[in-house]
Amino acid sequence: MSSKVRAASGRPRVETVDQTTLPVLLDMRGITKDFASGRVLHGIDFRLRAGEVHALVGENGAGKSTLMKILAGLYPDHGGTIELDGRLVAMRSPRGALDQGIAVIYQEFALAPDLTVAENIALGREPSLGAVGMISHRNISRQSAEEAKALGIDLPMDTPVAEISVADQQLTEIVKAVARQARVLVMDEPTARLSSNERGRLFEIIRRLSARGVGIVYISHFLEEIFSVASKATVLRDGRRVACEPLDRLDLTRLSHLMVGEKFREIEMDTRSRLADGGGKPEEALVVDQLAVDGVVEPITFRLHRGEVIGLAGLQGSGRTALANAIVGKDRAKRRGQIRTRRFTGLPRDPNQALAAGILMLPANRKTQGILGVRPVGENLAISALRNVVGRGGIIRTKLRERLIDEMMHRFAVRPSDSSREINSLSGGNQQKALFARATAAHAEILILDQPTAGVDVGATVELYDQVDALTSNGVAVLLISDVLTELLRLSDTIILMRNGVATPARPSGDYNRATLLAAITGTESNVNGAGESQSTEGRDSSEVEHRS
Repeated sequence: MSSKVRAASGRPRVETVDQTTLPVLLDMRGITKDFASGRVLHGIDFRLRAGEVHALVGENGAGKSTLMKILAGLYPDHGGTIELDGRLVAMRSPRGALDQGIAVIYQEFALAPDLTVAENIALGREPSLGAVGMISHRNISRQSAEEAKALGIDLPMDTPVAEISVADQQLTEIVKAVARQARVLVMDEPTARLSSNERGRLFEIIRRLSARGVGIVYISHFLEEIFSVASKATVLRDGRRVACEPLDRLDLTRLSHLMVGEKFREIEMDTRSRLADGGGKPEEALVVDQLAVDGVVEPITFRLHRGEVIGLAGLQGSGRTALANAIVGKDRAKRRGQIRTRRFTGLPRDPNQALAAGILMLPANRKTQGILGVRPVGENLAISALRNVVGRGGIIRTKLRERLIDEMMHRFAVRPSDSSREINSLSGGNQQKALFARATAAHAEILILDQPTAGVDVGATVELYDQVDALTSNGVAVLLISDVLTELLRLSDTIILMRNGVATPARPSGDYNRATLLAAITGTESNVNGAGESQSTEGRDSSEVEHRS
């Protein structure tokens, strides 16, 4: 099965030739699903052809996950019908779906970390030595390696999964699924934790699977990459299908509009300064003075003013996050220099002292470093603001705490609005809004945002941008780390470039557009650090650099 690459609106796009002639592999018709709270899917149709890469997009809560859980056999009590190869089937369990050739690779991988790569691939299909219960471990490695090689994938078969990279874990999941004769492969946010090189490698594997006739359902919040890997998109909104179109009939703006409806407005806006006009800059909120991390970040000095957003732009490993960690005391051993805030001078010994100094960091990985996953939303909101609700004798003022939680839930539109729900049950966008609410409740004067919209859909991204605007209008200073160029240009007043631990002087964000900022980050602009490198950015994604990890 052949494919060709077409350029549309400046982005590469993969389009399968004569796709309408390909046989229909999966046909979901009139799918409905009810929960105690009401109907969440309203008669959705979804059709997938053999060898097609079909994007399924929508805001958090649009119904994508529910629809795919029905396909995976997790919700057998649904309305509507499912056909495979024209044959009516019933997905009554995950095992039954797998037996039918349906495999789902979730964002959180279903791998056994203590088993080797080969053992994970062969799990449930282990070659026998002949005697009952006896497994041939030598043949496990050989069999799994052959199955990976058939896909053009090379993996360290005898290494425990816990010791391999995220990208290799994902490839392990793919080999495991295809080895089980999966004909329909659902990929949920497959590039959320991959670098741009790893993402390119994944896209090539997807093309190989497509050429073998595997139908792929591709779910992603990163809309620009959808145009690179898929040929068609189905858009869900509020549990309904609002569009199913070939991607050569859509562009990024139209697709975003379909996703969020009347809530849509262009995210990429002209940069506008939040700093005072005419009367000079506001007072300094944070001074970073010759701060260095040995072997990682060279000495850097800059001033962040009240109400200002400074963007840190660079590739992964450029030193951006290491600098932020040094500021808040997460990396203490090798630091030199100092920081100054209104309340503090020196180097914070840990994030708690940084918070006392007025600095709060929202880390890139909210699941492992941000939220308390198994605790209620309200507890997550209030944890950084306990000192504001503690009375005499160290007793928490319960009514004040509950009033603070209710205020933050309402102000940041955290949905559902039940603060007693476990925060893990919320969508990624609402978890991120809860973290923004936590920062506000803590009365942080300096907010460090590391990849603030990672895994967040378009609608929630707009809301988070509005919250940044609201915080800065109230004098909060923001240090922004982002791989999304439109985000840096939309939110930042000034931008500092970092490369190999070396920072350039800050420049107004208005000096850049997406193309020139990409060139500056990748070293293809002649005036970056006084020495340009003759490299081409052709074919690079113009919206993201070194995909979020």
